[in-house]
Amino acid sequence: MELKNKINNWWMPVIVGLGLIGVSIFFMSQPVGAFLGLTVVFGWLIFMTGVFNTAFAINNRHFTNGWIWYLMMGVFEILIGTALLFQPKLSADSLILFTGFWLMFTAFSKINLAFLLKRMEVSSWWINIVVAILTLFFAFFILINPVFGMLSVVYLVSIPMLFIGIFAITIGIQLKQINNKF
Repeated sequence: MELKNKINNWWMPVIVGLGLIGVSIFFMSQPVGAFLGLTVVFGWLIFMTGVFNTAFAINNRHFTNGWIWYLMMGVFEILIGTALLFQPKLSADSLILFTGFWLMFTAFSKINLAFLLKRMEVSSWWINIVVAILTLFFAFFILINPVFGMLSVVYLVSIPMLFIGIFAITIGIQLKQINNKF
């Protein structure tokens, strides 16, 4: 691929990356505050999903037979989101439970995939079993020990954010190097 012009604003990914790294480090140094912030985001996310599902259902009621399901789901999400926003303890507990059960579901999916790969005679099928067992361990530990669950959620957000920040800085630097060649 040939570039005809220099890339503008190569520094923007660097700024984004520095911001992500800063937030990641802040989250890891303040896990309780970060977790409480995530519970608020979780509540707003569910609430806004409900608003959009409700609007979608109402706007498409003449075009689809399944609009009532979107409407019911949207109203349910609005109610749950509102409850989570006004009951921070409920939001915190549900975020831990959501994460624990999501990891458990993921682990069972990996086990199913492993046996499918084994039937297909893929030699590395057992790696999925190992990953699934580790994931199940963490899922049960999160569900049994809420403090571990809280820290897990914070670090499951913070660590990828840190990597994405590093990646964004790398992209910005690479774009600058490409510009320097022209």
